[in-house]
Amino acid sequence: MSIIDQVFIGIADEISEGGFGINTDILDTNLINIIILVAGLFVLVKNALGESLSVRQQKIIGSIQEAEDRLDQAKTRLSEAEKQLSKVDGTTDAISSDAQNTANQLKSAIINQGKEEIQRLTDNAKVTMAIAEAQVKQQLLQQIATLTIKRVSIQLREVLKPEIQSQIIDKGIADI
Repeated sequence: MSIIDQVFIGIADEISEGGFGINTDILDTNLINIIILVAGLFVLVKNALGESLSVRQQKIIGSIQEAEDRLDQAKTRLSEAEKQLSKVDGTTDAISSDAQNTANQLKSAIINQGKEEIQRLTDNAKVTMAIAEAQVKQQLLQQIATLTIKRVSIQLREVLKPEIQSQIIDKGIADI
């Protein structure tokens, strides 16, 4: 019979007799065998388990060290990224400021160009109007002169009779 069977049979006998108790006979219960077995297992398992735990501890320590190294690297990269971000922020601010200044300068230049163009067009219009006015005056003077000459010719024809004409011609010839 096995040890487990003996224990269960002993428990069953005790229960059937009306009581439950502990068997104090060391040889009958194989307590010495169990203690030897447990002590042997403890010695054997202790070394194997100790080595396994030691290896596991080294792996965990290595993993922790590796994680700390990665954390330090991540902190370094984060610090560098923050520095670059601050540089980029400064650069974007400078670019934005330059763009605003350039936009203001372009705006002023366009406004000044527009004013100059308006002034040039106004001056050209004045000159063109003055030329047109002079041409109109010239045409009017020519028409007035033409009309005056026609009137004078008509009046002279009416006033100058053939005898007065011949006297004027003779006098003109004599003066030459």
